[in-house]
Amino acid sequence: MSITDERKKTIDFSNPYAAGPNGFLVPKDSPLAKMPGTGQAFNLSTQQAAAEKAIADLKPLLKGKTIGVQTSTIHSNFADKYLKDVAEIREYKTTEQHDLDLAAGRIDAVLADATALSGTLGKPEFKDFVIVGPSITGGLLGPGVGAGLRKEDTDLKAMFNDAIAAAKADGTVKKLSEKWFKIDITPVT
Repeated sequence: MSITDERKKTIDFSNPYAAGPNGFLVPKDSPLAKMPGTGQAFNLSTQQAAAEKAIADLKPLLKGKTIGVQTSTIHSNFADKYLKDVAEIREYKTTEQHDLDLAAGRIDAVLADATALSGTLGKPEFKDFVIVGPSITGGLLGPGVGAGLRKEDTDLKAMFNDAIAAAKADGTVKKLSEKWFKIDITPVT
């Protein structure tokens, strides 16, 4: 589960075991395929000014477009805060639903985690799509993905944190993420 300050009000989290990039999935022949910042990464927690400038640079291109996001996710929160003034944000219950609308041309882009988008790109009907835009992390997007735990489970949290630290140190997280997601999603701490 993505670690966010809002979620921390209710539950506790292990240290992050994954922190993947994100981006926009668009058709290769769309004007959005030339989105500024593609291949760059910014962290709202440690590079706030640069990250907010990268977001501002996207806005002229996204003006009047429709962006699909999965409801109740960090990406829907991000789109609501940073993009709703220029684009229509359409929320979907599942990633499959926004993927179908993107393929059918009913929306212009999908904003999601790169691991989910990579899975979509693996489907034959998405061979003419590409992930673009800067990867924005931190801030309201949180530090990554962790195990959600009850606040009183301090011993269990310590065991998870030890196991995560060992899996990061010996390269297991990197190896598994590259095998399954084709990118290294090991959190940098």
